[in-house]
Amino acid sequence: MRVFVAVEVYDRDIINGITDLQKIVGRAGKAVEPNNLHFTLRFLGEVDSRQAGRIADALAAIRFEGFDVELRGVGTFGSPRRPRVLWVGADPAGAQSMGELAGMVDGVLEKSGWHRDRPFRAHLTVMRIKDGKGLGDLSAYRDRVWGTQRIRSIKLKKSILDRTGPTYTDLAEVEAVRT
Repeated sequence: MRVFVAVEVYDRDIINGITDLQKIVGRAGKAVEPNNLHFTLRFLGEVDSRQAGRIADALAAIRFEGFDVELRGVGTFGSPRRPRVLWVGADPAGAQSMGELAGMVDGVLEKSGWHRDRPFRAHLTVMRIKDGKGLGDLSAYRDRVWGTQRIRSIKLKKSILDRTGPTYTDLAEVEAVRT
């Protein structure tokens, strides 16, 4: 099974604002479904059910306090001429707290042989871009504040991919010790 560790976006106002953006740039690519919006703390890839159980057990050792993250701005990954991903970012304090949480995830997983292959960057994938031509001018959204959400838990999620898009299932959840 394909797994990752994530922080879900659950605030309806934030989701609705992002959905409106997705509709505006919709012809440029495939939008992430509103119920699938999340910050990936760590992508782990293919694991068997025994490994997933060990990952869940390792994550259970994490202790963190809830924190706020302000979702703001937009950007793209890929070259300027051929962007591949449209994302929403986080405020500096929220991104730092999210990075510290990702570091905690890395710390417990490294004991089991999982090593991060690239630095963590707090971002929320909004769309996978097929053709950058349909994306248009995003300058009006560069500094937009989408809203603030309290981070209350992290989840180990399973991803099943099919031609209509991914289906995510929660395998484990670690709640903040204080929200």
